[in-house]
Amino acid sequence: MLRSMFAGLAGCGLVALATPAAATFSIAACDAQKSCGVAVATNNLAVGASVAYAQGGVGAVVTQFETNPNYGPKGLSLLARGQDPQAVVTTLLAEDGGFEGQDQSWRQVAVVAPDGQAFAYTGAEAAAEAWAGHQAREGFSVQGNGLAGAEVLEAMKAAFAQASGPLADRLMAALEAGEAAGGQTTGQMSAALLVRTVEGGWSDVDLRVDAARAPVAELRRLLNLRQANERLAAAERAVRSERPDVARSQIAAAIALGGDWDRIWRRAARLRMSMDDRAGAVQALVGMHRLNPKWAKMERDDPLFAPVREDPALSRF
Repeated sequence: MLRSMFAGLAGCGLVALATPAAATFSIAACDAQKSCGVAVATNNLAVGASVAYAQGGVGAVVTQFETNPNYGPKGLSLLARGQDPQAVVTTLLAEDGGFEGQDQSWRQVAVVAPDGQAFAYTGAEAAAEAWAGHQAREGFSVQGNGLAGAEVLEAMKAAFAQASGPLADRLMAALEAGEAAGGQTTGQMSAALLVRTVEGGWSDVDLRVDAARAPVAELRRLLNLRQANERLAAAERAVRSERPDVARSQIAAAIALGGDWDRIWRRAARLRMSMDDRAGAVQALVGMHRLNPKWAKMERDDPLFAPVREDPALSRF
């Protein structure tokens, strides 16, 4: 009986009705490496704390509109036990428990499995927003409520399909496309990007913007900083394996991505000194000084930089 209740809304359907907006849009996906993740933005506080759930090799779950945070852990547990996404959603709705005095009609939920199966549901109360709906496709699902229109999800779907690289990049591209297509109609406040890999540990991505004027743009900045850090780690490995050309290329990429982070400039300066690139080390210390003069002066006075300390560019610190 529950399945028939929401069959018209679920799967690959779209829903559009008109009333004031609550406003959240998201994408959940898994890739060929069985990494699974979510990118989401909303006009509420700290969306990453309760809406997005993922586990490498298991799947991804989104619970939004009136979030039931029990859906995340329970959905992943059901996926791990072998239920397909449609069965997981059916179970979650049937066992909703009336969280915060609301029922299934207040839920918007999507579940994606590593084998590419995806299923989504938009309840009647969620569907009554200015524009609400979902599209579940092979390997991903996009969904939202309180949106500018169907074009938001269409843009997200296209961007995800066209993007390349790691799952985090593709999810971020989809979120940015949704924002560019009009995003939420009632403003914006927070955004999050979560990717869980099979390897786990430092391979995972968990970035959150809990409150900002432009949370999607800030989330992109955080992802850039994370990737800058990864580039420097690659440069350090290249130095150790005596591949200076690779190291220089990775350092340049790191600075391009994370040039507004003093720590990136500091690590670049130290790496360049280890490569006997004194001019490059001075340049990096100058870049660091622009962002954090006090720390840059401390670095200049470190014994590592004794060979370049009298450089005119550094003596002005």
